Amino acid sequence: MGTEDVSAFMEEFHHHIFEMVSSSDVNEKKGGILAIVNLLEVDFGNTGSRISRFANYLRNLLPSNDTTVTELAAYAIGRLTTVGSSFTAEYDDFVIKRAIEWLCEERHEGKRHAAVLILQELAISTPTFFFQNIQPIFDCIFNGVRDPKPMIREGAVLALRAALMVTAQRETKDTQNPPWYSKCYEEAESGFEEPLGGAREKGVNREDRVHGSLLVINELLKCSNIEGERVRQELEEVTSQQARHEAHRTQSSGPGSSLTRSLRALQQMQEHRPRGGARAALLRYHRAQGYQPATIVPLHQGPSYQLHGSHRLHHHSHHLVPTHESNTCKRLLDEKFDQICERVLRQRALRNPYIQHALHMVLPRLAAFQTQRFVKRYLADTMDYLLGCLRRDRERSWAFLSIGLLAVAVGEHLLHYLPRIMEVIRVSLPSNSTPSKKKGPILDPAVFTCISLLARANKSSIAPDLKELLDPMLNTGLSPALTAALQEVSLRIPQLKRDIQDGLLKMLSCILMQRPLKHPGVPKHMHAPQPSPETTDVATISLALKTLGSFDFQGRTLTSFVKHCANTYLTSEHKEIRLEAVRTCCCLLSPALQNMKTTGKYSVSLMDDVQKVLGKLLLAGVTDTDSDVRYCVLASLDEKFDGHLAQAENLSALFISLNDEVFEIRELALCIIGRLSSLNPAYIMPPLRKVLIQ
Repeated sequence: MGTEDVSAFMEEFHHHIFEMVSSSDVNEKKGGILAIVNLLEVDFGNTGSRISRFANYLRNLLPSNDTTVTELAAYAIGRLTTVGSSFTAEYDDFVIKRAIEWLCEERHEGKRHAAVLILQELAISTPTFFFQNIQPIFDCIFNGVRDPKPMIREGAVLALRAALMVTAQRETKDTQNPPWYSKCYEEAESGFEEPLGGAREKGVNREDRVHGSLLVINELLKCSNIEGERVRQELEEVTSQQARHEAHRTQSSGPGSSLTRSLRALQQMQEHRPRGGARAALLRYHRAQGYQPATIVPLHQGPSYQLHGSHRLHHHSHHLVPTHESNTCKRLLDEKFDQICERVLRQRALRNPYIQHALHMVLPRLAAFQTQRFVKRYLADTMDYLLGCLRRDRERSWAFLSIGLLAVAVGEHLLHYLPRIMEVIRVSLPSNSTPSKKKGPILDPAVFTCISLLARANKSSIAPDLKELLDPMLNTGLSPALTAALQEVSLRIPQLKRDIQDGLLKMLSCILMQRPLKHPGVPKHMHAPQPSPETTDVATISLALKTLGSFDFQGRTLTSFVKHCANTYLTSEHKEIRLEAVRTCCCLLSPALQNMKTTGKYSVSLMDDVQKVLGKLLLAGVTDTDSDVRYCVLASLDEKFDGHLAQAENLSALFISLNDEVFEIRELALCIIGRLSSLNPAYIMPPLRKVLIQ
């Protein structure tokens, strides 16, 4: 297309965007905002006028009565400020001043919500400019922290977190006691007290103020103990698998999904490093381009799960993880530690769910910040409170998670309370005598998270108790939370690893093979009968395959599982099952091949099994009707399979993939063939030359 044609097309396109953002239909507005976000970095001339036009479109969208429109518009504004243009400096100034003005003036829900979201975005996208306006921001942000609406309070605290990250990054040894942290502490203190005279804001009650104060204390603790936050992030990963299976099984949809994928692609492009060879680089490139389906992302790369996060967390709040520690804030909290603990524990009697949630966030962080002082003075009251929460249905999940995090923070000091904790866990799990059809109420996954964290904190001290719990845990049935807990326990307490492997393999055999587990060499009459499940749904089979491929079954022979998966599930009518079967077969074969290569001991029967399974995988990679499955096959065949892939019959399948209708599959097939060319040049080079000439 010529320049004039492009200009005419873009002018018409901009007109359509204007109509979308001006529409009364909320979905039209969302589509218009997403179009703006995707066009911001497209260079087709007239950048200044284009950015100015987009800025006006977004300006007219706020305030909005729709929460999603407000969030998307705030994100788009943040992205717009990063585009290089003479207009953006002036625009940045306008946006931040308007946000401050909206926070300072008489309460308007839409304006206040938009303001806190915009400030959060500006702190992320333009931290230097944001820091230049830090004083007026701290003067007004607490109006949002004390807002009557929980959504606005939580949004304001995210903006405060972003602001504290900016100030901590710019804090040096020469910095003379910056006032921001003492300002936050004073505001938090005032929130615990009743306002004097007419100082109370209309519609704000004491519980709103207390909730806001607890959230502020939580943020101060975060930026005062970076090492503790790193540990916390690692611990929260233990909980994440309970949410991943469903996320991988179901493709996300809705107005935020495109934006989320854009953010993920941008992050992966920025993190691109030339490691792992051409195949790995190509896979990362495909992911960055948004091609790789969510259903074939490895288990450990799934979306994050916030342990104590709000249900309305902003779509990229994962960027708001503190990276710099403030020594000033640390000294302040160290000085005020006893007052803070007493203030926090004094709020235990308030039954407001937001306050209870905030308490469960703050207490483990207080224990991690000053462990010895906390253990000596406040651990007993804290444990009495948490054990009491376990008796209340609404707070049980939070209490289990808090006890686990507290155990990691205080270590052996929790042993005194361990019998009471284990008794509650034991009662929460089904007993061995419970009939399988009468499991009772659905088990809270937080029980398994608590077990994982207790195992990490106490290791061998808790081994006898956990050994007794293994059968009740397995009686709950396969779930992502169970597999995550068993993985953690087997890692932290090696003496239980074999028992865990046995129990899990028995369960997987019943689900995947519809028969009891048969150990090699044991006579048939010696096998104990095990009930097979009456019905097995797609989600359960998919999770069983995922567990089989990802769990550490080191030292166990899983050949029968691999062959059964290849024979049964590679041809399943359900795409999710075929995808997991591909990954599982490759994951189980890969260690065996690596072990043979390392030790130099080759097994004829194993080599034969590998060849048969690999043949079925390549057949699926060529004939499967779904391009995601075909791509997954090629993406899973790493260098460990090269000795088999270089055989003539397998190379034929790879050359067929060079004619696939999907470009990324052809690209990946060519990459693999190129890698194999040094192993079997006589067979590869002649047809490869023909392909390249074509």
